Amino acid sequence: MRACNQPNVVAGGDYAKLGDFLSKHYAAIDGEQRSYLTEEEVGRLSILRGSLSEGERREIESHVVHTYEFLRRIPWTRDLRRIPDIAHGHHEKLDGSGYPMKLGGPNIPIETRMMTISDIYDALTASDRPYKKAVPHDRALSILEEEAKRSVVDRELLTIFIEAGVPTKALATQA
Repeated sequence: MRACNQPNVVAGGDYAKLGDFLSKHYAAIDGEQRSYLTEEEVGRLSILRGSLSEGERREIESHVVHTYEFLRRIPWTRDLRRIPDIAHGHHEKLDGSGYPMKLGGPNIPIETRMMTISDIYDALTASDRPYKKAVPHDRALSILEEEAKRSVVDRELLTIFIEAGVPTKALATQA
């Protein structure tokens, strides 16, 4: 059961037995019968991917809308006027599974696709996220490669990102 409390990705049925703990009880010191686990605890332990509840994930995802609302109020120059839109879409995925607009392939500007790759790499390797541990550089690139194979991120742009040494340069600036 200890493995259930570690952030990871698991097959859906692996945590089915957790629900059994709702109907099992023990006598507390005060004599009251209590369930071994509460519904909230079962829900938390049953998170299939990562460690965030659905509400926590929605709150974190709302940052793209807040970012857009903030950036669109800035009087950008003509050359920079698309920055709010580029930032707004940085969680969109080529296959349409992203957020907040569920855009797909050709509807995602190239600048946004570039930002998406950079953002995923940063999110994976960042050591300042309280909800997850940073992954090593090689693992982050492997995850990005898998995302490209699944047509979630742009394969050509990922190749340019890697060949240009962007991740290595990012590592050098962190040191």
